[in-house]
Amino acid sequence: MSQRPFAHPRLWRSLFALAIALVVVLSLVPNDALRQVDFIGNDKLGHGLAYFTLMAFAVQLRDQRGEWTRAAFWLLLMGIVIEWLQHQSGLRRADIRDVYANASGIVLGALTALTPARAWLLALDRRLGRREPG
Repeated sequence: MSQRPFAHPRLWRSLFALAIALVVVLSLVPNDALRQVDFIGNDKLGHGLAYFTLMAFAVQLRDQRGEWTRAAFWLLLMGIVIEWLQHQSGLRRADIRDVYANASGIVLGALTALTPARAWLLALDRRLGRREPG
């Protein structure tokens, strides 16, 4: 399956990997370490936005439907595993509603494939300019 013709594919794959690592770390550190500002829905909204961002990124990195649908599966599995790890660690409480918020973000991120937003990253990449052959 082909990848979109990015001029800087390593940059975008690295940023995607960094975003995944950030979600994992922020999901597993104790709540006290985050010093979050609490307001109603903050936690679920944060989960939804994080997984929306990851999924929208995956949609843009891959131009084949099968590739980004696999990303949706792996992101959902990641969210489930993180909740299980939170439960096992005792540092945070697992919450099935977090999985629902993650899944909602994934679905909304996947819907970007049906919009012009699916090419925003490619447009940004092109604005950065093509590398000269070395």
